[in-house]
Amino acid sequence: MLRLIGGLLITGACLWTGWSRRQWYRQRRRTLSQICHGLARMEAELSGRETDTRRLLELLAAGTGEMAALCRRCRALLERLDERPLSALWRQAAESGHLPIREEELALLGRVGDILGRYGGQVQAMLLSHLRQELEHCLAEAREEERRQGKTVLLLGLTAGVTLALLLM
Repeated sequence: MLRLIGGLLITGACLWTGWSRRQWYRQRRRTLSQICHGLARMEAELSGRETDTRRLLELLAAGTGEMAALCRRCRALLERLDERPLSALWRQAAESGHLPIREEELALLGRVGDILGRYGGQVQAMLLSHLRQELEHCLAEAREEERRQGKTVLLLGLTAGVTLALLLM
């Protein structure tokens, strides 16, 4: 009986590991999608109204999702009257969010801070558009990886768990 319970626990732990990895793929795709949507909204505000940076962050912070949370963190850092430039504050806000994205995607997101507030609205919109296109490419890769790897990691976790349980019995 004890071996059966141990085998079930091992199988459950391995299955949970696979399931949590599958969830990470989903969260990564959703986060990148929200970021791309947020950047598109920034572009529209900057090209149409040439909204100033503080107001732009305020507008995006009013929403929901990862991009809104990022803008709220950045606004909070700005309100502290920190001596650092906006690019450093944006990077800190992005890194402190523990976003479920890869390092290279986080680096692309960090470049948004280098753009905001430095140029005219039209130029910022154009630069953000290029950055959004790069992130949309990452989003397409994330969708493909989720589709390809999502079921695989779940089955791999289950298989590893059952194999370990059988070996230990």
